[in-house]
Amino acid sequence: MKIEKFTNNDFAKAAPLAAGAWGDFYADERQWFIDAVAEYILRYNYSNPLLALKAVGDDGVIHGVLFANFHDDKADVSQWRENIESQMTDHELERFRLLADYMLEVDGKTVQCMSDGEVKLSLFISNQKGCGKLLLQEMMDEFLHRDLRHLYLWTDTSCTHEYYPQHGFTLVGQFLSEVYDSYAPGYTTYIYKKGISSESK
Repeated sequence: MKIEKFTNNDFAKAAPLAAGAWGDFYADERQWFIDAVAEYILRYNYSNPLLALKAVGDDGVIHGVLFANFHDDKADVSQWRENIESQMTDHELERFRLLADYMLEVDGKTVQCMSDGEVKLSLFISNQKGCGKLLLQEMMDEFLHRDLRHLYLWTDTSCTHEYYPQHGFTLVGQFLSEVYDSYAPGYTTYIYKKGISSESK
């Protein structure tokens, strides 16, 4: 397993990885839509190429990605999104925009908690045992090299958010999603923070 920088050429190769992580949420949709959602999640979170890694197996397949960014980093996905939305049905467009609006909502609330010298894990996916740990070790080394103080991330009720308090993260905020309120009432998002040190690797 090799850890390398993620580049603009990797979106199509990493899309099956993201589709595997979120595909169940859209299992009743056509595969094209699932792939489009997967690629959008990758493109939206890829806002700082210097803080983007991939884990590549001996077979050349991407088995993990880890993206991070600062509070003022933003990916320009407007043109790609406009193109992909033009190919969607009304139903697909509604589901897609719900997800896109939700990510904007929670990222906005997360970066409000952050300041200079702090960083956010924006996307972390792996489908092979061990590669997630390798990605995280490499990224933590980069954070230490940059003298960053705190690491932030958000998660929600669709994930095992209980993991984070048990691994040194402090809950700094939680809120009910306004975007998802009519779709899934009570859908809660959690924002966590952890100090960056050589011991936290």
